[in-house]
Amino acid sequence: MEWKVNRSRIVFRDRWVSLRADDCITSSGVEIAPFYVLEYPDWVHVIAVDADNHVLLVRQYRHGYGGVTLELPGGVMDATDADPVTTAARELSEETGYTASSYRLLASLSPNPGTHTNRVHVVLAQPAVFTKPPTPEPSENISVVSMPVREAQRMALNGELIHAQHVGMLLIGLNAANLLQVGCLPDTANSVEIT
Repeated sequence: MEWKVNRSRIVFRDRWVSLRADDCITSSGVEIAPFYVLEYPDWVHVIAVDADNHVLLVRQYRHGYGGVTLELPGGVMDATDADPVTTAARELSEETGYTASSYRLLASLSPNPGTHTNRVHVVLAQPAVFTKPPTPEPSENISVVSMPVREAQRMALNGELIHAQHVGMLLIGLNAANLLQVGCLPDTANSVEIT
C-alpha cells in the first residue's frame, strides 16, 4: 500500500513550516506528481483542569480563520524541549500563568495524516493552579478563560469550539480525567433528518 517516491524537493522553508513536493507512484502504479507535504514541528495541547473541575481555555485571534477562537493552551515543541510534557508545562505557564503538579501524556496523534508530517501531543495537567501572570509571545494577544468542565464539553459537542482538533483533544482529556459526562449532548432542536 505504500507509495514509492521517485523525487522529493523542498519548495519553501522557513522557521515554522516547509512545503515539500514529492513525485510518487502509488501501490497500484498511478503517478501523482507533485504530491505536496507540509513539514511542521510537533505541537502540544494541554487539557488543564483545576481542583474545582474547571478547564482552562485561551481566547485569541487566528489569522487563517480570520477571527477569535476559544481553544486549548499549547504550542510548538522547541528543539530544547526534552519531551511533550516539558512543552506542555512551558506552554501552559506562558499562555495562562498556571502550572500543575501532574502532567500526563495521553496521546500522540496526526493532525492531518494526508498532508502533515508532524504529531500533536495531548497532555492532561492536574490540578492546574495559578502561579504567576502569563507571559505570551509578543505576537499573541491571549485572554484566559476558566470554564466548568460540563460547559466546555457542551460547547465542544455543539460546535461552539470551532477548532476540530481541540474538540477531540478536549474529549480525550476529560475522559482520561474521568470527567467526561454522558448526557451532555448537542441540542438537536434544529436538526434536520435526511432520509
